[in-house]
Amino acid sequence: MGSFEQEIKRYESKMRSCATMTELLVAMSSWQSFADSHGLSDEDRKTVDKAYMEAEAKLITQVKPTLW
Repeated sequence: MGSFEQEIKRYESKMRSCATMTELLVAMSSWQSFADSHGLSDEDRKTVDKAYMEAEAKLITQVKPTLW
């Protein structure tokens, strides 16, 4: 497994492990910077972007009305 694949897996795991929206947004920002700086294709980005969407959906459903 090449270094890009390892980094992509690491970011994918990072997305899934975020406990707050703030952590998730920081992780996504970091991922986008990495992906942009290395010129990753949409196909390369797909698994991490999917992990982000799943993590975001999970965190949004945990929001309690009392927080607003």
